[in-house]
Amino acid sequence: MSVDTMTYGPADLYVIEFPTSGVPATVTATLRDVAAAGVITLMDVALVRTSDDGVPSVVELDEFADEFGMTGLKPLATGIIGIEDIEDIEADLTPGTSSLIVLMENTWARKVTKAVLDADARVVSVERFPAEVVNDVAALATEGQNN
Repeated sequence: MSVDTMTYGPADLYVIEFPTSGVPATVTATLRDVAAAGVITLMDVALVRTSDDGVPSVVELDEFADEFGMTGLKPLATGIIGIEDIEDIEADLTPGTSSLIVLMENTWARKVTKAVLDADARVVSVERFPAEVVNDVAALATEGQNN
């Protein structure tokens, strides 16, 4: 891909499962805040509700935006998260829960990606570590330095 035609930086697909049929306001407010601040670009979002007997149903943003305080959030497009992606995700969901599926571009990384490409370099590997792992390892490292 030519640097001149690159529009987006790296993106992450988050599947966030909630133990109820709703999505807490703190989560949706934070998504709105980071999107408004330009930290992320919201590319697509969907909600999957899984009945108590494990039957999933997909709900589009325009159907749940008012209910969960997501009115005004404008994803880049709908359908970027494909039905095949959602079907793969549904297999791992717990009955009686709601799962917010969010595809977000790491807007902050766009400049880094461009700099790498402009240097005729390439990213060989990227690995995402869950926050819980990072915090556990950091706590152990800090504890080890204090002993």
